[in-house]
Amino acid sequence: MKGVTSSKKRWINLIISLIGIGVVMFYNLCEESCAYLQGSIFGIEMKYFGLFYMGMLIAFNLLRRDLVLLSLLSFGVGAEIYLIGFQIVSGIYCYYCLGFGAVVVLLFLLNFTMSKKAVIGISIIVGFILFVVLFKGIVTPAYADEIILPSFGNGKIEVRLYTDYFCGPCRSLEPKLEPVIKDLVKRNIINITFVDTPIHSYTKFYARYFLYSLKEKKEINHVLRVRTALFEAAKNKVTEEEKLEEILKNKGIRFKPFDVIPTLNIYSSFIKEDKVTATPTCVIFNGNKKEDFKGYADILKAFESLR
Repeated sequence: MKGVTSSKKRWINLIISLIGIGVVMFYNLCEESCAYLQGSIFGIEMKYFGLFYMGMLIAFNLLRRDLVLLSLLSFGVGAEIYLIGFQIVSGIYCYYCLGFGAVVVLLFLLNFTMSKKAVIGISIIVGFILFVVLFKGIVTPAYADEIILPSFGNGKIEVRLYTDYFCGPCRSLEPKLEPVIKDLVKRNIINITFVDTPIHSYTKFYARYFLYSLKEKKEINHVLRVRTALFEAAKNKVTEEEKLEEILKNKGIRFKPFDVIPTLNIYSSFIKEDKVTATPTCVIFNGNKKEDFKGYADILKAFESLR
């Protein structure tokens, strides 16, 4: 930017970067008043990446590493192009995210150098492509502390497992899958989401208690134990709330009621997106490849192949 001395520019860079950190901190305090946009890379929430990114900008600015700083800012512009596009497509906007993006663009314009246009272009493209591949986002109008999604693992392969507690093949399948799922999650090969699919009229009732148990403890071994208990209760045709609660308590499974509607809305969007009409169904996203598997044998084989 013309007319700004090197020393003054570094001070302006520092102040604007601190404003960026402030935007992230304000976003972290947002509990009730905004549309809820959740995003992550490798299972790590974007707000932590934002803080780390601004910290890197401050460090290289103070170290006077102008080329590295410009590369990082260009990378950030590429990432923001994708993230803003994600919000436009979803139709829901996070003003904190847009504010953070404005900070990145402002810093980029302040440090833009025409002579480095090759570095700028490459960095923008790399930032955009990496976010296309790695970013996982969910947008839904919800209170930030009310949404609990039963997703586990930080693997690059995304798996959605659609089952119904009253489905016989589902009841036979999940015990066979348990050791495989534990192994794949532990080794960070998959990120699996359990989607309770309301084929049976009482499935929503059971899905609520499944999510209630996650409110108490969101951990893969615990969640598999809860699902085993719910499948057993469904097999015994338990449909009374008091009876189901008694079964869970007798098995040492604690639960905490909360508003599960936001999570069930996400379930519905997944079911619609993957065109699920029967259980069990498994959908696997591996890079740009999406595969559907239906039935006990095919799903078991698909999970084994991931090992």
